[in-house]
Amino acid sequence: MAIAVALFGLPTAAGADELQQRLLAGMQATRADGFAFRQTTAIERTGAARKTLVEQFDPRRAAAERWSLISVDGRAPTEKDLAGWRKIKRERVPSYAENAKWFGTPATRVDADGVTTYRFARLPAGTLKIGSHDASADAQAEAVVNMRGRVPFVERVRFVTTKPFRMMLVASVQAITATARYAALPSGAVVPAEVASRTTGSLMGKSGVLTTQTTYADVQPVR
Repeated sequence: MAIAVALFGLPTAAGADELQQRLLAGMQATRADGFAFRQTTAIERTGAARKTLVEQFDPRRAAAERWSLISVDGRAPTEKDLAGWRKIKRERVPSYAENAKWFGTPATRVDADGVTTYRFARLPAGTLKIGSHDASADAQAEAVVNMRGRVPFVERVRFVTTKPFRMMLVASVQAITATARYAALPSGAVVPAEVASRTTGSLMGKSGVLTTQTTYADVQPVR
């Protein structure tokens, strides 16, 4: 029902084919704050020990308490851990709905070996932000569609930067690759399953690699 309402009641993408319009409608019909979940993030960077954070998101709580830190490297967080964690700005909640910001833009459709893929040569501002830097103008995207279920959905999104850029004068980013995977719940709702990224560059003239992998578990609809 939500899909049908979205198809006829929300803006559509000029030039998009029927499948792209349908996928966009599904993204638009998804509520970013409609799910509680637990996310585990592993961070590895050149010259530093691996760090693993487990966090919980519950939109039923008061706004300031929706995110909570469960553990750091397998142990309960210390006061120092919590103080640093509270300084992190959380302006977004991971969601399938995020893709609606860019998925309706012009794309090239490729159908091969039973798989449908949309490729986006240009992305609107705000699609791919790294800190305060907006890398959208220098990035491309690819979206792979899952057609096996009752309702098609984008199962994998991959972003790739196309040229280096600088941040804060002292940091240089050579390349970023980020891949997001989504899964459908028995209800048909689509939720994040995993996000992985790899960034190569340098800081204060020292080259290195930063990788992150975030997985989502215990995803439950709450409204």
